Amino acid sequence: MKKTMIGWTMTLALALGVPMFAAVAPAMAKGTKAADKAPSGDMSEADKVKEHNKLRGQIAKMKYPAAKADIVSHVKGMKADDKKWFTETLPDKTFSSADEVFQALGWPTGEEAAPSGGAK
Repeated sequence: MKKTMIGWTMTLALALGVPMFAAVAPAMAKGTKAADKAPSGDMSEADKVKEHNKLRGQIAKMKYPAAKADIVSHVKGMKADDKKWFTETLPDKTFSSADEVFQALGWPTGEEAAPSGGAK
């Protein structure tokens, strides 16, 4: 009798367990394929902010007045598509300050760029 109960218990466990594992395997495979298709060049938000702040620092360290060509040649370490955007977006003129460059790029300037403090 004991062997029969163990047999029925094992049969029931397999009958309930196998379909569950069969459903999990394809779901896991889909997740893996999606991860494989994700571009390897994705940057986290923190990395983007760090790169942006580095670029702002390079622009701020320039001597002004400075022409567009001088500013474009001064910035280093940008990806090709970012460099293309930077070159196309920056107007062809002489800039009198870093804030003027930031404004031309549509970035916050001066007080706008400073993190807001809660104390008044």
